Amino acid sequence: MKTTENTLDLKEVSTEDLRQELELRGYQMNNLWQSADVMDIYDCNSEVAMKILIKALNNNATMEQIWLSIESEAEHKGLIHSKLK
Repeated sequence: MKTTENTLDLKEVSTEDLRQELELRGYQMNNLWQSADVMDIYDCNSEVAMKILIKALNNNATMEQIWLSIESEAEHKGLIHSKLK
């Protein structure tokens, strides 16, 4: 891997290695989205596709649904919200 001024050139690191590193740091990596997912369905370039993904995934309704799903899964496992202890 190439480094510049003690900095790793991440373009030289495989996608799988990057995913594994982020997973080790506590990120959920099972369902990543990429511009190609949008471009496979719509006739657009990668810049437009990325803007669509960003808006869709940061949409208030999407975020609310994710938090509701997290709450539901946690309750299903019998977990108690730490703020309610």
